[in-house]
Amino acid sequence: MSETLESTVSFPSDMPSDAQEQRWLGYWPFVWGATGAAVSLINLWRFPYLVGEHGGGLFLLVYLLCVIILAVPIMLAELLIGRLGRGNPVIAVASVAQLAGISSWWRLIGYLVIAASLLILPIYSVMGGWGLEFLSMAMEHRFEGISFASSRADFDRFLLDQTTMLGWHSVMMLAAVVLVAAGIRVLAWVLKILVPAMFIIMLALVYQLSSLDDFSRALEWMFVFRPEDFTWTSVLLALGHGFLTLGVGLGVIMTYSGYLPKGSQMGRLVLRISVLDLLLAVLAGLVALPLLMSIPEQAPAAGPESLFVSLPAVFGSMPEGTSLANWFYIAVVAVALSSIVPLMEPLVAHMQDRGWPRYQGAIFAGTVCWTLGLGVVMSFNQWQQVELLDGLNFSQMLDYVTANVLMPIVGLTMAVIVGWLLPVENAREAFQQDSKWRFQAWLLLLKYGAPILIYAIFIMPMLQNWLL
Repeated sequence: MSETLESTVSFPSDMPSDAQEQRWLGYWPFVWGATGAAVSLINLWRFPYLVGEHGGGLFLLVYLLCVIILAVPIMLAELLIGRLGRGNPVIAVASVAQLAGISSWWRLIGYLVIAASLLILPIYSVMGGWGLEFLSMAMEHRFEGISFASSRADFDRFLLDQTTMLGWHSVMMLAAVVLVAAGIRVLAWVLKILVPAMFIIMLALVYQLSSLDDFSRALEWMFVFRPEDFTWTSVLLALGHGFLTLGVGLGVIMTYSGYLPKGSQMGRLVLRISVLDLLLAVLAGLVALPLLMSIPEQAPAAGPESLFVSLPAVFGSMPEGTSLANWFYIAVVAVALSSIVPLMEPLVAHMQDRGWPRYQGAIFAGTVCWTLGLGVVMSFNQWQQVELLDGLNFSQMLDYVTANVLMPIVGLTMAVIVGWLLPVENAREAFQQDSKWRFQAWLLLLKYGAPILIYAIFIMPMLQNWLL
């Protein structure tokens, strides 16, 4: 390896015992942590709408195929890089570059991974703060008797209240910093409770709502095949959502996977994470859709409005609406926090590997994200009309750069490094007990399928927008 790389990156092949104690500690904590990072508020308000508007069960089937063809191969590549590199994203990519015999400059992809996680995190924090505000409103019985118009007005007033939004954003970031600073042992314990609790709450809400007249309509909306509503655009939306919803390229899986127990089968790990992510999205739809469909003049829609405008009005009109609202917004906050905490880990691990104490790295990461969150807060009021990139305000720019630029570039690069440049024997060794045919199928999809699809749905439209 080149002298430049050796001087800038240390490879923790034999990690000291005290460092190991701060790293990931088990198979299921890894699954829950990676699932928490993959699951986001987007699943709560976008996925059910996409399924219903684009063919119902047919869209769901195509989405599953897209996840298998695109998202799972890239996730496995990210997991493999983390397992081989055994460190933060910069160290992991540099280590795999060394094994592949390519330039040390490939380690810059590790910095893009860290940047992607940091840019999306403030959006989750601010919107998690929205969940806290609406949870407090539900606990104060402020939804009782509220109309849709009043709910719309309350939400608009809330978006103009910078102080309240900033306060809740600060609470979310402080909670994340405390959890991350406490170390992986504490973090593993918290996520092992928090993420399963999300599923338990959602399952309980689905059971509670199954007696509603509109529940059967929600089932039909999501699961009945409607070919007449399915178009080529539906395929592209399924591909894009499958890539984005699993958090491919955000560095969480790469960072954690280097500290998995020996013998962990990578294919099963990714499969379980993908299934859990899909399950929560479906449960979210079965919770939100029966409620939204109870408003005759309001069709189900994608976006935060469904969670923070339509649902409060529905809760306010139900006999047990306050109790349902409490549990629903607890789940919203849990989803946000379970995404925020793992997304801080790539930068914190990087700072640790540079000699910083873990608590200092957590404070630094939290400060950076809290500061970016100021811009997100103001994007909904004072800076709403301030255009920074192609007509986008600050918050929209962070979302666009992360989802449409950094994540696809990172995903494409990982496919090239692992699929084309890394010796096959190194990849095969990392797979351990996984069967030979599954390994060959994954490698084929990684080399050909995933890069073509990433180019088609992300890179080509981005280049057209920039060049035309």
